[in-house]
Amino acid sequence: MLQDTQHIHTVDYAGHRCLHLQTQHGTAVLAPHGAQLLSWVPTGQGEVFWLSPLAMPEPAAIRGGVPVCWPWFGKQCMPDGGMQHGPVRNRAWEVTCVHADGPDCVSIELAPTTTASPEDPLNHFASDLRVSLRVDLDEHLTQTLHTHNQGADDYSLTQALHTYFAVANASRVRIEGLDGLRYDDKLLGAGDQLQTGGFVLENACDRVYQQASLSAQHHYTVMDPDGHRQIHITTKGSQSVVLWNPGPVGARAMADVPDDGWTQFFCVEASNAGDDSVTLAPGAHHRMVQRLQVSPMKQ
Repeated sequence: MLQDTQHIHTVDYAGHRCLHLQTQHGTAVLAPHGAQLLSWVPTGQGEVFWLSPLAMPEPAAIRGGVPVCWPWFGKQCMPDGGMQHGPVRNRAWEVTCVHADGPDCVSIELAPTTTASPEDPLNHFASDLRVSLRVDLDEHLTQTLHTHNQGADDYSLTQALHTYFAVANASRVRIEGLDGLRYDDKLLGAGDQLQTGGFVLENACDRVYQQASLSAQHHYTVMDPDGHRQIHITTKGSQSVVLWNPGPVGARAMADVPDDGWTQFFCVEASNAGDDSVTLAPGAHHRMVQRLQVSPMKQ
């Protein structure tokens, strides 16, 4: 664990030993277990992330916050014997660099711990890949997931920052930035559907949207009228976005989600998924970036 400084110090949070980051723009809590952000409170705002009160203790993956799904998302590109969403979300990460530590910006970088054992899932499934996560807390909260293929062969990469946004009422939330995009609906088993207008949850949702253009960055907005705010999401290195909410039936089937927990969050996930899988040539790098900002919702 990093030695405490004026703006970065260790805390116990929700049963985890964490790093507490603080600037004049707000605070964030980062668990080395999974390199998972568990909290972000911008100055003058409320909590942005949802963390399940039933989240299981380590070494289980933490339900809520921003889990890191890598080097495959869900089961896409998952090898035989792998675990859904990849082997890094329930492993210890360590701080490898502090880029900034001051009242205006805190920036740290982490990498997963490794062992020499060939049975280690990272060694077994992704021995030639190196991954790091950089977290920047200033007027925004930014995460950069960086992958480097150090091997001699191509690697097909899928990944996501599986962000659980805290909302006042999920059934009243609207997601903007999707109009005109094609998507695959995993719950209905329907591919190549067309989104018209903003998205509003009717029951449960599990969709992968694909961008129509290869723009350098894309923007999405979580409109939370009952919470009187909007959450702005800007992504880079990502041509897909995942929407997920288990709905009432799905929540009841999940041991680490309260029965009514589905009403309190909505997942909008920067990703490389579906048609947006990334082929990393030997020596190649890929960076997927998610930048977040919160503002009051216009009446």
